Amino acid sequence: MSDAIAAFGTLVQLGSGTGGTSASYTTIAEVGDIDGPADSVDTIEVTSHSSPQARKEFIASLIDSGEISFPMWFVPDDPTQDDMTGLQYYKNARAAANFRIVFPDSSQVDFSALVTKFGMKAPVRGVLSADVTLKITGAMIWT
Repeated sequence: MSDAIAAFGTLVQLGSGTGGTSASYTTIAEVGDIDGPADSVDTIEVTSHSSPQARKEFIASLIDSGEISFPMWFVPDDPTQDDMTGLQYYKNARAAANFRIVFPDSSQVDFSALVTKFGMKAPVRGVLSADVTLKITGAMIWT
């Protein structure tokens, strides 16, 4: 039997404070499908005249923790989404905030990120929504 874990119930949370430490986290309201994070490793070409078989050679360099993106139903006066304490505040301040993703099995990942996108939508036949992108800065801590 598989050990797969159903993703329903995964939470994205916004931490109080900045700089990697938060006393408390609050679940961001109305989050939909979560995409990311996805680490990638930069490479540096180190090919020389003595590289075997005239093949390019590379070494690993810096790790990029990537981005997390998600749609959400936009609730303008929700404190996790608004421009006073929420995602829009951090976007406008161009400041990193502390975030946590809590998975249904209670495992979690903490990280600091910049809110690089908060794109609102107001369709005639729909509800207010927003597409959010977080650019992770620094290491992620998995527990």
